[in-house]
Amino acid sequence: MSVAALALPVVVAAMFLGTAWALSTVVLRGWILVGRRHAELVRTAVLVAALPWLAGVAIALGALLPGDPHTGQVLACHCLESMPSWLHLCPVHPERAVVLALPAAAVLSLLLPGRVRALGRLLTEPLGRGGGQAPQLVDLDAPLALLHGWLRPTLVVDRGLWAVLAEDERSAVLAHERGHLRRRDPQVLMALRLLLVVAPPALARRVVRAWLDRAELRADAEAARVTGDPSGVAAALLRCARLGASAPRLSMSWTGGALERRVEALLASEAPARPERPDLGVADAVVLVALSAAGLLATPWIHHQIEHLLNLSF
Repeated sequence: MSVAALALPVVVAAMFLGTAWALSTVVLRGWILVGRRHAELVRTAVLVAALPWLAGVAIALGALLPGDPHTGQVLACHCLESMPSWLHLCPVHPERAVVLALPAAAVLSLLLPGRVRALGRLLTEPLGRGGGQAPQLVDLDAPLALLHGWLRPTLVVDRGLWAVLAEDERSAVLAHERGHLRRRDPQVLMALRLLLVVAPPALARRVVRAWLDRAELRADAEAARVTGDPSGVAAALLRCARLGASAPRLSMSWTGGALERRVEALLASEAPARPERPDLGVADAVVLVALSAAGLLATPWIHHQIEHLLNLSF
């Protein structure tokens, strides 16, 4: 491959990353504002975080795959025959992308390093050793109960905390963490964080925080359902907080999330009759597949519009 031909993948990568970053900035800000008024929509965090990826891939494929929706041509270059000077991107004539290589390289130099570092941190996070719903008593630096690892989470409880808790308080703690396991919250959280790699870090943290706050409320509701005593769960939560069980801000643990809001929600509601559903299910997968298919089918139209934008002709 010639040096000139290398310009095409650089340009396409910049189009993907630039599109995903810009769209995430707009979409996620809007989602946060709407979520403040309609808390039930927070469960859609993963779907919303996937939109910039889908749009970025659609733009990248649309730029890369030649086609003309007006003539029905797909994967066939028609530009040089009718318009020899027409600036376009396609694998048939990759050298035509040289003129865009410099601005594309500038976009990648600004956006790519941070994304790579964030992805690297996520890929080094522990997978967990499993253990199911049985608590593993260990000596922690703080009196915490949490899930360790995301793929095969381990339910970890500080030995000192476990020793001072009464039986009903232990039941509340375990029911809460088991609620996270039943809803597959650790896996959903990792999927969300991976998708948010393309977003600005500060905005990504706000989205994760919003989703985690809701996840803790849902796990509390599950604990109230299992124990049949919402006020007892609230009392156990407050006692652990007084013992100094202060969780890291973006962690999934017994005392995580907005503590005051969690206690108020428990005291204001009755124990739900049914288990809490996971935030990702078959319906969500169907939506993602449908959006992906729509983006793929639209590539000839996207390619056509990108050509017009590159040549400033509408």
